Amino acid sequence: MKKLIILSILLCALFVFSARGDFLPKQNSDAFGLKYGESIAGVPPSTPKIDGKLDDWRYAVWVTFDSEKELLRGKGVWQGKDDLTMTWATMYDEKNFYFAAAVRDDAFTPAANPAEPWRGDTIFLYIDWEKVGAGQPACKPNFALINNKARVTDFSAQKNANLPNSDIAIVPTPELGKGGMIYEVAMPFAWLTKVKIEQGTEVGFTPGYEEGTDDLEKKGDLVFMDWHGLNPDDSANLGTLKFEGPLAVNSTGKLAVTWGQLKRFGQ
Repeated sequence: MKKLIILSILLCALFVFSARGDFLPKQNSDAFGLKYGESIAGVPPSTPKIDGKLDDWRYAVWVTFDSEKELLRGKGVWQGKDDLTMTWATMYDEKNFYFAAAVRDDAFTPAANPAEPWRGDTIFLYIDWEKVGAGQPACKPNFALINNKARVTDFSAQKNANLPNSDIAIVPTPELGKGGMIYEVAMPFAWLTKVKIEQGTEVGFTPGYEEGTDDLEKKGDLVFMDWHGLNPDDSANLGTLKFEGPLAVNSTGKLAVTWGQLKRFGQ
């Protein structure tokens, strides 16, 4: 009887999770023949709801940071995929640039001061909209959960007072570990750049995940992950993000590669 009760509880839990339909992404960029350091932003079938659930992102192009080659800091400290990994994607439409990430983490440590989000766990985006390829990226938004509030802060060279009004959700997600988090953000292009973003546009881009702390004794044990594990404050070190067409879904419910069945980035 006891075994039957336990089995019923497990089946019930499985049913609830299945019925809820939460989507946790895995890297799929290799299906597009993308090289390391390349990604694609597609147009979603409908405007994503910024609620910390990634069901709206099922057909996005996902990239994962989960190896030592992504470590700008933390070599010899990072303990592997359960310690910290980030799987991320971008999308866009006429008005907005969308970013989402599923962060697997064994412990989440938020900053206490909204003006200094890097003193806790946080995400920066480094964007060279004009693809200058030199100097500090023109755009550097930050996403952080501080004092239980999800915040967007602009750390660009020329700060935009409107940017913090972007839509953001940061939601604890136990399926991603004790410190696991889902980030979901929508930022209007009008606030981000004067460059006209359309299909075929290429920009310099990388997200960076920062483990931060106020504890001086622990600063040497922290991890920073980004493409190539290079300093993202130099635009020459950024990867490439290309804006493409609609994220189409075929009859089997899988993402259809609608951009000339890409074999190499840019073809």
